[in-house]
Amino acid sequence: SCTVQSHATQVMDLKAIETGADLKKVDTVDKSAPLIEEGTTIKRMDRKSFLGEIGAGKDLKPATTVDKSTPKIEGFGKVVSSNRKNLLDDIQKGTQLKKLGIESSGGADNFVTKLDAEALAYFNDVANRPFGQQAIAFLNAYWPEVNGEAEFIFSVAYEKIRYADMHAKGIQLVFKYDEGNDLDFDIGLYFYEILCKFVEDPKNVKQWGAESAFIKSQPEMLTAIKRKVELRDKVDVNFDGRISMLEYLLYQYRDVANPADFCVRSMSAPDEHPEIAKARLALEEVNKRIQAYEAEKARLEAEAAGTGVKALGAKNMLAQIDSGPLKDELNKALITA
Repeated sequence: SCTVQSHATQVMDLKAIETGADLKKVDTVDKSAPLIEEGTTIKRMDRKSFLGEIGAGKDLKPATTVDKSTPKIEGFGKVVSSNRKNLLDDIQKGTQLKKLGIESSGGADNFVTKLDAEALAYFNDVANRPFGQQAIAFLNAYWPEVNGEAEFIFSVAYEKIRYADMHAKGIQLVFKYDEGNDLDFDIGLYFYEILCKFVEDPKNVKQWGAESAFIKSQPEMLTAIKRKVELRDKVDVNFDGRISMLEYLLYQYRDVANPADFCVRSMSAPDEHPEIAKARLALEEVNKRIQAYEAEKARLEAEAAGTGVKALGAKNMLAQIDSGPLKDELNKALITA
Protein backbone atom coordinates (compact mmCIF):
# COMPACT_ATOMS: atom_id res chain seq x y z
CA SER A 1 0.00 0.00 0.00
CA CYS A 2 2.95 2.34 0.72
CA THR A 3 4.31 1.79 -2.78
CA VAL A 4 0.95 2.64 -4.43
CA GLN A 5 0.57 5.80 -2.36
CA SER A 6 4.11 7.00 -3.24
CA HIS A 7 3.47 6.41 -6.94
CA ALA A 8 0.24 8.41 -6.82
CA THR A 9 2.02 11.35 -5.16
CA GLN A 10 4.62 11.42 -7.93
CA VAL A 11 1.90 11.48 -10.62
CA MET A 12 0.17 14.44 -8.93
CA ASP A 13 3.48 16.43 -8.75
CA LEU A 14 4.08 15.90 -12.47
CA LYS A 15 0.60 17.08 -13.38
CA ALA A 16 1.06 20.24 -11.30
CA ILE A 17 4.22 21.02 -13.21
CA GLU A 18 2.50 20.48 -16.57
CA THR A 19 -0.54 22.67 -15.76
CA GLY A 20 1.59 25.46 -14.20
CA ALA A 21 0.82 27.70 -11.20
CA ASP A 22 -0.56 31.21 -10.66
CA LEU A 23 2.29 33.60 -9.61
CA LYS A 24 1.96 36.88 -7.70
CA LYS A 25 2.36 40.06 -9.68
CA VAL A 26 5.70 41.87 -9.12
CA ASP A 27 6.42 45.48 -10.09
CA THR A 28 9.99 46.11 -11.37
CA VAL A 29 11.99 49.23 -12.27
CA ASP A 30 13.95 49.02 -15.50
CA LYS A 31 17.39 50.63 -14.93
CA SER A 32 19.06 49.29 -18.03
CA ALA A 33 18.73 52.58 -19.94
CA PRO A 34 21.32 55.40 -19.34
CA LEU A 35 20.34 57.87 -16.58
CA ILE A 36 19.92 61.32 -18.13
CA GLU A 37 18.47 64.06 -15.96
CA GLU A 38 15.50 65.97 -17.20
CA GLY A 39 16.40 68.95 -19.35
CA THR A 40 19.74 67.57 -20.36
CA THR A 41 20.55 67.96 -24.03
CA ILE A 42 23.31 66.36 -26.04
CA LYS A 43 25.17 68.48 -28.61
CA ARG A 44 27.53 67.43 -31.33
CA MET A 45 31.15 68.45 -30.53
CA ASP A 46 32.99 70.46 -33.13
CA ARG A 47 36.29 68.57 -32.90
CA LYS A 48 38.09 70.72 -35.47
CA SER A 49 37.26 73.97 -33.67
CA PHE A 50 38.21 72.45 -30.25
CA LEU A 51 41.66 71.35 -31.47
CA GLY A 52 42.14 74.78 -33.04
CA GLU A 53 41.65 76.48 -29.65
CA ILE A 54 44.26 74.20 -28.05
CA GLY A 55 46.76 74.96 -30.81
CA ALA A 56 46.20 78.72 -30.54
CA GLY A 57 47.25 78.83 -26.85
CA LYS A 58 46.13 81.32 -24.21
CA ASP A 59 47.66 84.34 -22.51
CA LEU A 60 48.35 83.60 -18.81
CA LYS A 61 48.52 86.11 -15.94
CA PRO A 62 52.08 86.88 -14.71
CA ALA A 63 53.05 85.15 -11.42
CA THR A 64 55.85 86.02 -8.95
CA THR A 65 57.90 82.98 -7.75
CA VAL A 66 60.80 82.40 -5.29
CA ASP A 67 63.67 80.29 -6.60
CA LYS A 68 64.67 77.80 -3.87
CA SER A 69 66.83 75.55 -6.02
CA THR A 70 70.11 76.94 -4.66
CA PRO A 71 71.54 75.80 -1.24
CA LYS A 72 70.30 77.79 1.74
CA ILE A 73 73.30 79.05 3.76
CA GLU A 74 72.45 81.27 6.70
CA GLY A 75 74.52 83.84 8.56
CA PHE A 76 78.25 83.85 7.88
CA GLY A 77 78.24 80.46 6.11
CA LYS A 78 80.63 80.25 3.23
CA VAL A 79 81.23 77.53 0.66
CA VAL A 80 84.85 76.96 -0.36
CA SER A 81 86.44 74.44 -2.67
CA SER A 82 87.89 71.27 -1.12
CA ASN A 83 91.45 70.14 -1.76
CA ARG A 84 90.71 66.46 -2.27
CA LYS A 85 94.37 65.40 -2.46
CA ASN A 86 95.24 67.00 0.89
CA LEU A 87 92.13 65.51 2.48
CA LEU A 88 93.05 62.01 1.33
CA ASP A 89 96.64 62.51 2.50
CA ASP A 90 95.39 63.54 5.95
CA ILE A 91 93.19 60.45 6.17
CA GLN A 92 96.05 58.20 5.09
CA LYS A 93 98.34 59.64 7.77
CA GLY A 94 95.70 59.29 10.44
CA THR A 95 95.77 62.99 11.30
CA GLN A 96 91.98 63.03 11.45
CA LEU A 97 92.40 61.57 14.94
CA LYS A 98 94.30 64.70 16.01
CA LYS A 99 91.62 66.92 14.52
CA LEU A 100 89.05 65.10 16.64
CA GLY A 101 91.21 65.51 19.74
CA ILE A 102 91.39 61.73 20.20
CA GLU A 103 95.13 61.67 20.83
CA SER A 104 94.64 63.17 24.29
CA SER A 105 91.28 61.88 25.42
CA GLY A 106 89.58 58.56 25.90
CA GLY A 107 85.97 58.20 26.93
CA ALA A 108 82.87 56.27 25.97
CA ASP A 109 81.82 58.91 23.41
CA ASN A 110 84.82 58.03 21.25
CA PHE A 111 84.73 54.27 21.85
CA VAL A 112 83.30 53.42 18.44
CA THR A 113 85.56 55.80 16.49
CA LYS A 114 86.51 54.01 13.30
CA LEU A 115 90.17 53.05 12.98
CA ASP A 116 92.10 53.95 9.86
CA ALA A 117 94.05 51.26 7.99
CA GLU A 118 97.34 51.84 9.84
CA ALA A 119 95.70 51.93 13.28
CA LEU A 120 93.61 48.84 12.54
CA ALA A 121 96.71 46.91 11.47
CA TYR A 122 98.46 47.90 14.70
CA PHE A 123 95.39 47.03 16.77
CA ASN A 124 95.15 43.57 15.18
CA ASP A 125 98.85 42.99 15.81
CA VAL A 126 98.43 43.66 19.55
CA ALA A 127 95.20 41.66 19.73
CA ASN A 128 96.98 38.63 18.24
CA ARG A 129 99.55 38.55 21.06
CA PRO A 130 99.06 36.29 24.14
CA PHE A 131 96.58 37.56 26.74
CA GLY A 132 99.32 38.71 29.12
CA GLN A 133 101.11 40.78 26.49
CA GLN A 134 97.83 42.43 25.49
CA ALA A 135 97.23 43.40 29.12
CA ILE A 136 100.74 44.85 29.34
CA ALA A 137 100.21 46.89 26.16
CA PHE A 138 96.96 48.27 27.56
CA LEU A 139 98.52 49.17 30.92
CA ASN A 140 101.49 50.76 29.22
CA ALA A 141 99.12 53.04 27.27
CA TYR A 142 96.86 53.90 30.21
CA TRP A 143 99.09 53.54 33.27
CA PRO A 144 98.30 57.04 34.65
CA GLU A 145 94.55 56.34 34.49
CA VAL A 146 94.29 52.64 35.47
CA ASN A 147 97.42 51.76 37.47
CA GLY A 148 95.18 51.19 40.50
CA GLU A 149 93.34 48.42 38.60
CA ALA A 150 96.48 46.50 37.56
CA GLU A 151 96.17 44.01 40.41
CA PHE A 152 92.60 43.14 39.42
CA ILE A 153 93.53 42.91 35.74
CA PHE A 154 96.25 40.32 36.34
CA SER A 155 94.95 38.52 39.43
CA VAL A 156 91.32 38.19 38.32
CA ALA A 157 90.52 39.12 34.70
CA TYR A 158 93.72 37.64 33.26
CA GLU A 159 93.30 34.40 35.21
CA LYS A 160 89.61 34.06 34.25
CA ILE A 161 90.18 34.65 30.55
CA ARG A 162 92.98 32.05 30.59
CA TYR A 163 90.70 29.63 32.42
CA ALA A 164 87.91 30.18 29.86
CA ASP A 165 90.38 29.55 27.02
CA MET A 166 91.66 26.36 28.70
CA HIS A 167 88.05 25.23 29.20
CA ALA A 168 87.31 25.79 25.50
CA LYS A 169 90.40 23.79 24.51
CA GLY A 170 89.74 20.98 26.98
CA ILE A 171 92.98 21.62 28.91
CA GLN A 172 93.08 21.15 32.69
CA LEU A 173 96.78 21.44 33.50
CA VAL A 174 98.54 24.79 33.19
CA PHE A 175 101.85 23.30 32.05
CA LYS A 176 100.10 21.85 28.98
CA TYR A 177 98.53 25.18 28.05
CA ASP A 178 99.95 27.56 25.45
CA GLU A 179 98.42 30.93 26.24
CA GLY A 180 95.83 32.03 23.71
CA ASN A 181 94.93 35.47 22.44
CA ASP A 182 91.15 35.55 21.97
CA LEU A 183 87.83 33.76 22.57
CA ASP A 184 84.84 33.16 20.33
CA PHE A 185 81.56 34.79 21.40
CA ASP A 186 80.22 31.69 23.19
CA ILE A 187 83.37 31.31 25.28
CA GLY A 188 83.34 35.09 25.72
CA LEU A 189 79.93 34.68 27.38
CA TYR A 190 81.42 31.97 29.59
CA PHE A 191 84.32 34.26 30.53
CA TYR A 192 81.96 37.04 31.64
CA GLU A 193 79.82 34.51 33.50
CA ILE A 194 82.70 33.16 35.63
CA LEU A 195 84.08 36.67 36.11
CA CYS A 196 80.75 37.96 37.43
CA LYS A 197 80.27 34.92 39.68
CA PHE A 198 83.78 35.37 41.10
CA VAL A 199 83.35 39.03 42.11
CA GLU A 200 79.86 38.35 43.51
CA ASP A 201 81.01 35.41 45.63
CA PRO A 202 80.61 36.52 49.29
CA LYS A 203 84.16 35.45 50.11
CA ASN A 204 85.54 37.66 47.30
CA VAL A 205 83.33 40.74 47.64
CA LYS A 206 85.64 42.69 49.95
CA GLN A 207 88.89 41.85 48.17
CA TRP A 208 87.78 41.87 44.53
CA GLY A 209 84.05 42.69 44.37
CA ALA A 210 81.76 45.67 44.90
CA GLU A 211 83.17 46.40 48.37
CA SER A 212 86.77 46.40 47.17
CA ALA A 213 89.00 49.18 45.85
CA PHE A 214 88.49 47.94 42.27
CA ILE A 215 85.18 49.63 41.48
CA LYS A 216 86.19 50.48 37.90
CA SER A 217 86.92 46.81 37.24
CA GLN A 218 83.50 45.45 38.23
CA PRO A 219 81.80 43.70 35.26
CA GLU A 220 78.23 44.69 34.44
CA MET A 221 75.66 41.95 34.96
CA LEU A 222 73.71 41.26 31.73
CA THR A 223 71.52 38.49 30.37
CA ALA A 224 73.17 36.15 27.88
CA ILE A 225 71.20 37.70 25.00
CA LYS A 226 72.14 41.27 25.92
CA ARG A 227 75.74 40.26 26.58
CA LYS A 228 76.05 38.69 23.12
CA VAL A 229 74.67 41.85 21.50
CA GLU A 230 77.11 43.92 23.57
CA LEU A 231 80.03 41.70 22.51
CA ARG A 232 79.07 41.92 18.85
CA ASP A 233 78.22 45.63 18.66
CA LYS A 234 80.66 47.21 21.12
CA VAL A 235 83.38 44.91 22.49
CA ASP A 236 84.45 43.35 19.17
CA VAL A 237 86.41 46.33 17.84
CA ASN A 238 87.82 44.70 14.69
CA PHE A 239 84.61 42.78 13.88
CA ASP A 240 86.30 39.37 13.65
CA GLY A 241 83.68 37.60 15.75
CA ARG A 242 86.14 37.04 18.61
CA ILE A 243 87.01 38.76 21.89
CA SER A 244 90.60 39.52 22.81
CA MET A 245 91.99 40.58 26.20
CA LEU A 246 92.69 44.01 24.70
CA GLU A 247 89.07 44.42 23.56
CA TYR A 248 87.80 43.37 26.98
CA LEU A 249 90.08 45.88 28.72
CA LEU A 250 89.23 48.77 26.38
CA TYR A 251 85.53 48.17 26.88
CA GLN A 252 85.76 47.64 30.65
CA TYR A 253 87.67 50.91 31.13
CA ARG A 254 85.90 52.81 28.35
CA ASP A 255 85.47 55.87 30.60
CA VAL A 256 89.16 56.62 30.03
CA ALA A 257 90.07 54.46 27.03
CA ASN A 258 88.97 53.74 23.47
CA PRO A 259 90.49 51.84 20.52
CA ALA A 260 91.54 54.87 18.47
CA ASP A 261 93.12 56.58 21.46
CA PHE A 262 94.90 53.34 22.41
CA CYS A 263 96.46 53.10 18.94
CA VAL A 264 97.60 56.74 18.98
CA ARG A 265 99.12 56.40 22.45
CA SER A 266 100.75 53.04 21.84
CA MET A 267 102.14 53.82 18.38
CA SER A 268 103.87 56.91 19.75
CA ALA A 269 104.53 55.63 23.27
CA PRO A 270 107.99 55.55 24.86
CA ASP A 271 109.55 52.36 26.21
CA GLU A 272 107.65 50.16 28.63
CA HIS A 273 106.83 51.79 31.96
CA PRO A 274 109.37 50.63 34.62
CA GLU A 275 106.65 49.40 37.00
CA ILE A 276 104.94 47.45 34.21
CA ALA A 277 108.24 45.91 33.15
CA LYS A 278 108.92 44.86 36.73
CA ALA A 279 105.44 43.32 37.06
CA ARG A 280 105.75 41.57 33.69
CA LEU A 281 109.08 39.93 34.60
CA ALA A 282 107.72 38.86 37.99
CA LEU A 283 104.63 37.39 36.35
CA GLU A 284 106.69 35.49 33.79
CA GLU A 285 108.85 34.02 36.57
CA VAL A 286 105.82 32.96 38.62
CA ASN A 287 104.16 31.35 35.60
CA LYS A 288 107.34 29.36 34.90
CA ARG A 289 107.37 28.10 38.49
CA ILE A 290 103.68 27.18 38.33
CA GLN A 291 104.18 25.27 35.09
CA ALA A 292 107.13 23.39 36.61
CA TYR A 293 105.09 22.63 39.75
CA GLU A 294 102.12 21.28 37.79
CA ALA A 295 104.33 19.28 35.44
CA GLU A 296 106.03 17.58 38.39
CA LYS A 297 102.70 16.95 40.10
CA ALA A 298 101.28 15.38 36.93
CA ARG A 299 104.34 13.12 36.66
CA LEU A 300 103.99 11.95 40.26
CA GLU A 301 100.25 11.33 39.82
CA ALA A 302 100.97 9.14 36.79
CA GLU A 303 103.56 7.13 38.78
CA ALA A 304 101.30 6.88 41.84
CA ALA A 305 98.64 5.21 39.71
CA GLY A 306 100.95 2.19 39.31
CA THR A 307 102.12 -0.47 41.77
CA GLY A 308 105.29 -1.28 43.64
CA VAL A 309 107.89 0.76 45.46
CA LYS A 310 108.02 3.48 42.80
CA ALA A 311 104.27 4.08 43.09
CA LEU A 312 104.48 4.28 46.88
CA GLY A 313 107.32 6.79 46.63
CA ALA A 314 105.29 8.93 44.20
CA LYS A 315 102.28 8.89 46.55
CA ASN A 316 104.49 9.99 49.41
CA MET A 317 105.90 12.87 47.35
CA LEU A 318 102.39 13.98 46.33
CA ALA A 319 101.30 14.03 49.96
CA GLN A 320 104.28 16.22 50.81
CA ILE A 321 103.54 18.63 47.93
CA ASP A 322 99.86 18.93 48.84
CA SER A 323 100.56 19.53 52.52
CA GLY A 324 103.64 21.71 51.99
CA PRO A 325 103.80 25.50 51.62
CA LEU A 326 104.91 25.52 47.95
CA LYS A 327 101.41 25.73 46.45
CA ASP A 328 100.39 28.60 48.75
CA GLU A 329 103.66 30.40 48.05
CA LEU A 330 103.09 30.19 44.30
CA ASN A 331 99.53 31.48 44.63
CA LYS A 332 100.75 34.39 46.76
CA ALA A 333 103.55 35.14 44.28
CA LEU A 334 101.03 35.14 41.42
CA ILE A 335 98.82 37.68 43.22
CA THR A 336 101.70 39.99 44.13
CA ALA A 337 103.61 39.67 40.84
